[in-house]
Amino acid sequence: MTLRYVYSIAPSFSAPDIDRAALAGIDDSRVRAIAESDLAAVTSDLPEDEWRDDVLNERIRDLEWLTPRAAAHQEVNARALELAGALIPLSFGALYRGDDRVREMLRDDRDAKVRKLDELRGKAEWVVTLTRDAGDVPLMTADLVALDREIAASDPGRAYLLEKRRTNVATAAAERADDDAARRALDALAMVSERTYREPVPRGGPDVVALRVSLLAPRSDPSVQQAIARITTELGDEGYRVHSSGPWPAYRFGSLP
Repeated sequence: MTLRYVYSIAPSFSAPDIDRAALAGIDDSRVRAIAESDLAAVTSDLPEDEWRDDVLNERIRDLEWLTPRAAAHQEVNARALELAGALIPLSFGALYRGDDRVREMLRDDRDAKVRKLDELRGKAEWVVTLTRDAGDVPLMTADLVALDREIAASDPGRAYLLEKRRTNVATAAAERADDDAARRALDALAMVSERTYREPVPRGGPDVVALRVSLLAPRSDPSVQQAIARITTELGDEGYRVHSSGPWPAYRFGSLP
């Protein structure tokens, strides 16, 4: 017995192109389209004994097992986007029992899916992250310069107290600098995007994440990469690093209203 693994939803007119492309999916399964009216699901068949819920829930905790399959999921969707021009990507692990269940999923809330595909046509998603080393203060403020001078001229007891004060001042200065850098980066990216979504960021660790933002823009528009290059140069001079990935199918904006 096999299950239908669904990678994404595409316009039905792209189904023949997806079938002809003979894409390799998860575990080298053959990718095929299942069409229903004006929608098509990008799918492949996977063995039920390896992908039923209880087995998948256990295996998904194993990064060695998950990583290549998640990468295959993304690769299929990246190629499907090229073929279809618009795509609603599904999260990893969307499984259905047979073609009829897939068609039922496509019929469910069909109008909303069609509108979303129209909204995403010709567009893609980028993810941009702004980081710095946790031990760095992006810019030395006048307060820090004055404290450093006072510490250097003080006896050990007073210097110890001033060092504690300096830590608090440096933390506040770094937070202000991070907020300012994030605002400037977000403003620059918003100017070349149709939509942006500021992602929650982790706290702690060797890197401070000042900003992580997903953005939606025309897939072929060079202004996105130009804006990323510009903020990389400008903020790099202040101790920040800019990491970007894309263009991707709209994982974030495919699910947002």
